[in-house]
Amino acid sequence: MNLNSIKIKRVFEEALASEIRKSFSEVIPDFNVFSREIHNSISTPRPEQGDLSSSICFALARLAKKSPMEIAHEMASKLETYLGKEDFTSRIKNENGYINLWLDEAEYSKHVLEAIFSEKEKYGISSIGSARKVIIEFPSVNPNKPWHIGHLRNALLGDSISRIFEANSYIVEREDYIDDLGLQMAEILWGREKFLHEDTKKYDTLLGEAYVEINKEITERHAEKEVNAILKKMEDTSSKESVEIRKISEKSVRAQYDTAFSYGIYHDVLVWESDIVREKLLKHAIDFLAEKKITQKCTEGKYAGCVVIANKEPGQATDAETDDEENRKVLIRSNGVATYLAKDLAFHMWKLGIIDCQFNFSEFIIQPNGKKAYTSSENGKAMGFGKADLAINIIGAAQQHPQNLLKRIFEEITGEQRILHLSYGEVSVKGGTLSGRKGGWIGTTKSYTADSLLEEMEKMTSDIVSNAEKPRSDIDIKEVSRKVALAAIKFEFLKTDPEKKVLFEWDKALDLNSNSGPYCMYMYARASRILERAGVGKEGIRLADADFKKITRGEDFMIIKQIGAMQETIEKACREYKPSIIATYVMELSLIFSNFYEKMPVLSGEEYRTLRTGIVMAVKQALFNMLCLINIDTTERM
Repeated sequence: MNLNSIKIKRVFEEALASEIRKSFSEVIPDFNVFSREIHNSISTPRPEQGDLSSSICFALARLAKKSPMEIAHEMASKLETYLGKEDFTSRIKNENGYINLWLDEAEYSKHVLEAIFSEKEKYGISSIGSARKVIIEFPSVNPNKPWHIGHLRNALLGDSISRIFEANSYIVEREDYIDDLGLQMAEILWGREKFLHEDTKKYDTLLGEAYVEINKEITERHAEKEVNAILKKMEDTSSKESVEIRKISEKSVRAQYDTAFSYGIYHDVLVWESDIVREKLLKHAIDFLAEKKITQKCTEGKYAGCVVIANKEPGQATDAETDDEENRKVLIRSNGVATYLAKDLAFHMWKLGIIDCQFNFSEFIIQPNGKKAYTSSENGKAMGFGKADLAINIIGAAQQHPQNLLKRIFEEITGEQRILHLSYGEVSVKGGTLSGRKGGWIGTTKSYTADSLLEEMEKMTSDIVSNAEKPRSDIDIKEVSRKVALAAIKFEFLKTDPEKKVLFEWDKALDLNSNSGPYCMYMYARASRILERAGVGKEGIRLADADFKKITRGEDFMIIKQIGAMQETIEKACREYKPSIIATYVMELSLIFSNFYEKMPVLSGEEYRTLRTGIVMAVKQALFNMLCLINIDTTERM
């Protein structure tokens, strides 16, 4: 039996519920509601107060008109008898109205180590996803510029969320939406002959720098009408303008994907706006909504001639003719032009299989991980993309309002929440912005692109790795330097909760000391070195030889509890869409491990050697599993 923290909490919760039912059923008429209160009352206290604690006696006191201390005293003795049957409970104690539980250190440690040794890379995997399909869309960067560090945050979040959902048994489709028919691409087409010339630069960078100059020229010449004329022609996907901009866009996206690959970020499918238009996806969606009487066409008032969706509360009639803008969501304007909301709504109806519009797909590129990325195309064949149970959009906080509109409308259509917006705070640079139109990402002394960031970090880490210790024949300095550089960048972005803003500063980003990805990588390498010195090979150790009675209430058991909480942590990161939860866990485990091997020598003292070596092996596996979820590679040597 794998006694992880979820299992233990569930048993503790069931024991509480059972005893409360017996003793307080008369004063708790709706026990189902109170069961949630029991669940929410359980927390992890300070180590000296046990391993689990419940504050439920304070809620019971209000109902039973007794003091929490009195109830806790009665409950603790009953629970000790109930839980004494379980081999992981050491004791139950009441303290100031709280019920505290202590685990049996030896039994719990034995179960945790047996589980992680047995399951290895699968340890911590959860089944809460039940093989449901989720489409995660990221980073969907316009194909007229390179990724800057703001786009990089989006991509890293999308990649990590995808990994976390897979670790919770979801089937994940990584999707990238490419808008090749937008105004910015029309502007590129307008100025291509004057400003877009081949040179030795990476194509997305060339395009981005040209776009800044093109935009200035359009403003100075007041050429907006000319650009709009090009934009109109592009909407005909068979026009030479549409064909040409698709070629330019594909070349730019391939350059952007070189950046993605350098960060170990991959996709399953790209869906292009030009293919959405060609397949008349919007018409399919509007027809469906009209047939279901979800939309109406206004005949008078401010919205005369518009196709709208009206928000309504349950039981409240929809009045499409009223002039209340809050109760109105325009999909098609009176001139026949679709709003962004309409296009987004149609796209998500395809994603979730509500409308059956069959795109053709063909191979776009074979990625460095060996997997093919497919693209929607005029030719090709139908494939199994789309038709998901859930769609997650990694989109900046500035788009919170339209995303909320989309979610509310979709709930009205489907009756359930199937669209989720992972909103993340903007990335700003000290003394500037990342505006693509104004070229803020270009910078003065160095650009704020994802490419430049990795290049700068690699220069620094190469110097550090080269001078860290005497040269070793088994260390590939270039490979290790790159891994350390990537770990520093990824951890810097992912350790912060997504909704918080990030102020990017070069000095802080290049700090490899505490609370960093390289520090966690070093702890993994440190575990490898300890095991090497202990003579532990691939076959590992015999846990049967370990004396688990030697486990103390020190750093050894702190590590065991941290490893035992892995599945719970992975599930929490999935429920809250926060890779920062994984980053925090990894940092905490690294710090505990650092204290462990300094205070509890692994290689001295034969009576402790097997047990502590087993703990080091478990730490190494746990770090590997969790670092994978934030896409940080490990190395045996640093």
